[in-house]
Amino acid sequence: MVHQPFKSMQVKSGERLDLGNGHELEFISAPNLHWPDTILTYDHKTSTLYTCDVFGMHYCDDHTYDENITLIEEDFKYYYDCLMGPNARSVLTALKRIEKLEIATVATGHGPLLQNYVSEWLGRYQNWSLEQAKTETLVAIFYVEDYGYSEHLVHTIAHGCAKTGVAVELVDLNSTEPQEVRELVAQASGLIIGMPAQSSVMAQAALSTILAAVHKKQAIGLLESGGGEDEPIYPLRNKFQELGLIEAFPPILVKEIPTQATEQLCDEAGTDIGQWLTRDRTIKQIKSINSELEKALGRISTGLYIITAKKGEIQSAMFASWVTQASLEPLGVAIAVSKDRAIESLMHVGDRFVLNVLEEGKYQGLMKHFLKRFAPGADRFAGVKTYPAKNESPVLAEALAYMECEITSRMDCGDHWVIYSTVQTGRVANLHALTAAHHRKIGNHY
Repeated sequence: MVHQPFKSMQVKSGERLDLGNGHELEFISAPNLHWPDTILTYDHKTSTLYTCDVFGMHYCDDHTYDENITLIEEDFKYYYDCLMGPNARSVLTALKRIEKLEIATVATGHGPLLQNYVSEWLGRYQNWSLEQAKTETLVAIFYVEDYGYSEHLVHTIAHGCAKTGVAVELVDLNSTEPQEVRELVAQASGLIIGMPAQSSVMAQAALSTILAAVHKKQAIGLLESGGGEDEPIYPLRNKFQELGLIEAFPPILVKEIPTQATEQLCDEAGTDIGQWLTRDRTIKQIKSINSELEKALGRISTGLYIITAKKGEIQSAMFASWVTQASLEPLGVAIAVSKDRAIESLMHVGDRFVLNVLEEGKYQGLMKHFLKRFAPGADRFAGVKTYPAKNESPVLAEALAYMECEITSRMDCGDHWVIYSTVQTGRVANLHALTAAHHRKIGNHY
């Protein structure tokens, strides 16, 4: 930020820094509001809580403080809905951590400073978050912050979970009270545990609390932290299975420094547990649409394609039908990609991929292969003949045609991203063959 060396100090939640003259700063971790590393700072002399983005709003006028509550309450609520609401449980955790502080001023990074109605603003965050949390499907991820690669890996898993629309709560086993652990386990539909060190007394006690609080049919996932003295993963796995929990993905074993492949494995594992937990919601949504409308939507015919992408050492593929040419100058195509697809992480602006066009009468083998469910981290191209395109993404040898594409924009369309890409080059294998066509009976699911 300052482009020159400066004196710095790393701080953790609960630590204090004495600046002199009575100004003692206390640091309070508030992850996921609105960043994974958000931390609040409380000055004990002035009773000021510095909050970064939390309790802010995108609003500016001539008033330094919140003098007129009716003037800014709409912007306060809109800001909460956009940036804080998606992590309602994390909001509640942060509020619990500051409840004993005497707060005279909330100094936010956006909008006026809050001084005249502090209890009102904090109360609104509390009520909105409690209401939001009631309807959420929750995955609780337990880990030890400074042990091995645990923190990095669980954030990657959390990213995969978030694609499916579930709420995620990250919990440091070394700094969480047993009662809080019990409450989270009771509320969670899914649990993920990064193995702590065997020598950590607090973490071991927390594991015992988790085992005592779980209930049947919760989803469970376990991973090693790679710290060198991890708690053995398989004895704990057996205990959870004996208690009736359902394993969402096979244990993730970390034997070396995590690579891109490890990150892909963790991201896909998070997506798997999220999809498992939301399966009933998905079925309900499928059944809820008006029958005449779904039949009408089903009459929109499409072609059949396979999207293949490679980025660094990781690659993925997706069977697709929502594909269309979108522009002539430049030549461009648009593809709808569900937000919970594994390939989504390889489909951002600047990324490149290959659009493989399937041939009428010769696509069944490829369709069967790419529609099957792959385990997290599995090779999508095992047993499939491919060769590299100029952009290094795999070209399917059996494809009727292929185009190399570069993504230039993404548009949020609810449960899908619409990916617009310019077409760089392409080739047709058989000029006389036709593209495979797809006709659906109903239009509210694939």
